[in-house]
Amino acid sequence: MPKRRRVANPEVEEEREDLQMDASPTITRSDIWFRDGNIVLQTEGTQFKVHQGFLEKHSSVFADMFSFPQPEGEGESTVEGCHVVQIYDTPEDIELLLLALYDQRYRKQGRIPFKTISAMIRMGKKYDIRHLRDEGAQRLASQFPSTLEAFEKTSLETWTSIVPEGGLLFKIIALAHQCHIPTILPAAYFRALTNMDALLFGDLLSDGTGRSETVSDGVLRSCISGNDKIMKDWEHTFQWLDPPDLYCCTGERREVSESMWDGQPRIHRSLCTWASLMKEFGDLEWLCDSCIALSEERFETGRKATWEKLPSYFGLPDWKDMKDFAL
Repeated sequence: MPKRRRVANPEVEEEREDLQMDASPTITRSDIWFRDGNIVLQTEGTQFKVHQGFLEKHSSVFADMFSFPQPEGEGESTVEGCHVVQIYDTPEDIELLLLALYDQRYRKQGRIPFKTISAMIRMGKKYDIRHLRDEGAQRLASQFPSTLEAFEKTSLETWTSIVPEGGLLFKIIALAHQCHIPTILPAAYFRALTNMDALLFGDLLSDGTGRSETVSDGVLRSCISGNDKIMKDWEHTFQWLDPPDLYCCTGERREVSESMWDGQPRIHRSLCTWASLMKEFGDLEWLCDSCIALSEERFETGRKATWEKLPSYFGLPDWKDMKDFAL
């Protein structure tokens, strides 16, 4: 019996202006502590000694922050002669932000953890560091593109730019909603439909401790509705498999049709390439040249139509009307 589904929340809570410093007098010095740094950032009792000019160069928000005096009672504190500036983010987010800013190698690896990408986008937005925000968003876009040509080069089963982890897809969807990155949602929702068990109940965790969090109720409703709409259009994409539709190779097409309906259609086939379909169903190779040419033409027409309608299946704006970070 599957456990009740849990809903994924964004990796960090939304900004809260009323956060206060930890009352504990213990101060922790982070590993990001430059000997020649000239300003100290402090959050939740963790301090980071960094370079004021460097942060001002990359962030208009930091520049404005440093130009105003600290709130009464905070602006007088110094560490190693450096003013201490209080900020209100988690220490992990600030550490990930500073690592990404100071060390490009940290974010230029083939695959990087989701928490790093999330921090790049969220902290990049908050502190107006657009190149970090955009680099993080591009990581997601490479996995969930907004063009069919780019989608063909991706895999619905592997992760090329992000380190795999339990519930990763659902965390990405939650982040896309939190930070307004709509262009990745159609492909992300479509991928979610390829594993309905995980969508409903969460990913099975590799350590055997249970299941990951999954999507919100609103996203789940959009996905289920989208699944039904895609299935209704299935007949148009695969109409060429219907024996009366063509006048020859009837037996071969019937064999493929029966194989394809193994319980119910696999939704990924709505957007797979003709080459992958040929590889999956060897009986297609026995069609005559005329039937292959006509079948491929009709399949491609249906596949392209499905892609163009993909956002609408999930109740999202048309491709041309979606723009990331446009609040």
